[in-house]
Amino acid sequence: MIGTLPSEPVNTLGLRFARWREPLQSFIVGQPSVQILNLITGFFLLRWLDVEQFAMFGIAFAFQSTVTQLSDLGFSGSIIALAGDRVQDPTVLGGFLRSARHWRFKVQSGMLVLAAVAFPLITWGQDWGAMTKALIFGAIALGVLFQGWSMYGAPLLAHRALSAYYRPQIWAALLRLVFCAGLWGVGWLNAWAASLLAALALGYCGMAYRRSSATYIVEPAASEPERNAAMLRYLAPLIPGVAFTALQGQIQMGVIAVLGSTQNIAEVSALGRLSQLFVLFGAFVTVFVQPYVARLARTLLLRRYLQIVAASSVFCFGLIGLGWVCPQVFLWFLGPNYSELGVETTLTLVIGCINAMGGVLFAMHAARSWLFWWSPFVYIPVMLITQIVCILLMDLSSTLSVVWFGIISSMVSVAVQMSVGIYGFHLKTSSRHSTGSTPI
Repeated sequence: MIGTLPSEPVNTLGLRFARWREPLQSFIVGQPSVQILNLITGFFLLRWLDVEQFAMFGIAFAFQSTVTQLSDLGFSGSIIALAGDRVQDPTVLGGFLRSARHWRFKVQSGMLVLAAVAFPLITWGQDWGAMTKALIFGAIALGVLFQGWSMYGAPLLAHRALSAYYRPQIWAALLRLVFCAGLWGVGWLNAWAASLLAALALGYCGMAYRRSSATYIVEPAASEPERNAAMLRYLAPLIPGVAFTALQGQIQMGVIAVLGSTQNIAEVSALGRLSQLFVLFGAFVTVFVQPYVARLARTLLLRRYLQIVAASSVFCFGLIGLGWVCPQVFLWFLGPNYSELGVETTLTLVIGCINAMGGVLFAMHAARSWLFWWSPFVYIPVMLITQIVCILLMDLSSTLSVVWFGIISSMVSVAVQMSVGIYGFHLKTSSRHSTGSTPI
């Protein structure tokens, strides 16, 4: 008697949805909650801090973001990629996390020393007082240190434990809002206090991630040289571009801090708050789009790639259209101190959308390991030449000129990402035709 072979499970849409239902629910509840709380905090800080204090807070936020990115250089983001299909092995995942900590500590130590020199130079032209500047830098340094703890969130993402990933963020954002309100109520809220509360919120998240991730990792006491070397080899093509992008990310604030007045700094910083509108979009790309693209077979890659680009474009054009037709919505968010920035607000949305598209392209390229050596050596010179020309030809002491400067810089960045995508598809197609390799 011949037995019946068991049939293979069909990968239907229903089964795929069942696997993603719980992570999607956590994401749909968690990410908007964090974003809304941060939007509310930003909404009130724009009103609770006067122009001078908000200028200080804006400089602190921009400077901390730059130092944080220069301290990380992609180490945190490489943990899951290097673990690969062994991500369920707590020893492997913990080993690469320990290597990420090893490299970040080395780079971070040097960056904080350089930051201690750079911050007084950048703020040299602002009459804020030496003690105030020292206190703000202390909050910045604390925030950089605490941000390093967030790499313990990588195991939670790898195991789709999004509830444990978002819960600390929600509590941190809520507590930050409550304490900001309390300090404002008693008249003690200023740029330093707001910066310190932001840093403490990062520390709370980092400690919570470390506790929650203990279930998924076995972290060695010391990093292993083999894994350290593997991480450095993986990131080597990317590090020049990441470092340059970290500096570019806050180039508008840096330019206006050196060339502009306190009013201009506050205006550029206030416009930067509009970037919160893209946080949910960016998080969705990181949590869902990038892992999805990484697992796609080559035969489906081009179709899905274009579909994702098209869907992202619809979102971006819709947001720009809203800003063009009804800028009052965004000006209301910025508050009465910045109600005259109508044109600047719409153009800032354009910058955000261009950067969002660049982020989508980069996420998909990184998911396919399209990290080519030539990319940073094209991107960096082209961007530098473009910005030098802008500095020579534009009056960058005005807020509007700095916004246009941001648009031009963002367009160059996206153009390079597009060239990476074209080269990646051409390279993989040529390889498939010549070697007959199987889909990834």
